[in-house]
Amino acid sequence: MIPLENDRSHLTRLFPRPNENEEILIQFIDIQEKFAGWSPVLKRSVYVDEYNETDGLKRVREVSLLKVYNWLLDGESYVELSCMERQQFENVMDQFLKYGGEIHYTRRKFAGRMINYFKLERHNGINVDVSEKLLLDKL
Repeated sequence: MIPLENDRSHLTRLFPRPNENEEILIQFIDIQEKFAGWSPVLKRSVYVDEYNETDGLKRVREVSLLKVYNWLLDGESYVELSCMERQQFENVMDQFLKYGGEIHYTRRKFAGRMINYFKLERHNGINVDVSEKLLLDKL
C-alpha cells in the first residue's frame, strides 16, 4: 500500500488539484474563454464554446480554461479559473515576462474554500565564477 503523503497521482492528471502545501511547476501555453457545466450523464464537468451547447448541463458558468505544460506530468494540463483567479494569474504572468523565473501552481484556502493560486519563483541566475581570459591564452 502506498502512503498517502507520497501519493502524487492527483498532481499528474489532465486537471491537477494540488493540496494547500503542494506546488506544480507549470509553463503557460494558452487561455480560452469557455462555458462549463456539470453533466449528470458523464458525471464530470464539460466545457463548450457556445452557450446554446449547454442543454442538459447543470451549474453552467463562464470560466477561463488555462492550458499549461505540467512538468510533473511531462505533458499538458488544464486549470479552470474564475475571474479573480485569472486576474491573479495575469499579474504573475506579467511579472514572469518582465523578470523571468518559474511559475508555480498551488491552491490556497480563502474564505472557507480552496482557490487556485499562482506564484513566481525568481532566480538570480546561475552562480558562476567567471574570470576574464583571452581565447589565445587557452589555446
